[in-house]
Amino acid sequence: MSDFISELSLTYLGWPELLLRVGLAMLFGLVLGIDRDRKNKPVDFRVYMIVAVTTCIVAIMGQELYADFASADGVVSIDLAKIISGVLTGIGFLGAGAIIHQDGNKVIGTATGASIWAAGSIGLSLGFGFYVLGAVAFISIGLILIGGGFVMKPLKDTKDKEDLKIPTAVDG
Repeated sequence: MSDFISELSLTYLGWPELLLRVGLAMLFGLVLGIDRDRKNKPVDFRVYMIVAVTTCIVAIMGQELYADFASADGVVSIDLAKIISGVLTGIGFLGAGAIIHQDGNKVIGTATGASIWAAGSIGLSLGFGFYVLGAVAFISIGLILIGGGFVMKPLKDTKDKEDLKIPTAVDG
């Protein structure tokens, strides 16, 4: 039984730290996703949670691999920068999938695509243990999404009214 329990332990992190990192990634992903979901955007909150948690786990896995194979220098090469690069590139493709073209010239979903990518960055920050970076990114992105909605609404309403305007002889 003790062999089984020792197999469940991590080299670099303890269980409380692991649960804190993953829990924060889940919470931050949930809050960002709820904003997008509430605004009827193409991706719901679950995607944000999955992206944030998965990238957090990938970052932790990178640290664990590095700790496990640190003595195998020359045999095994662990490059955390490649992990970050690969994750952010992959999430970029997911974010691009949220961007939709409508009516030939209208593009929607760009903020959703960007915020999916941001959720991945937040997950990586938390996974590597940079809580302040993750929290600052979360607060900043949250303010942009929420505040941007308030700013965009009057602008969108004005544009919609202009689009509906019927040309008259005076307008040319």
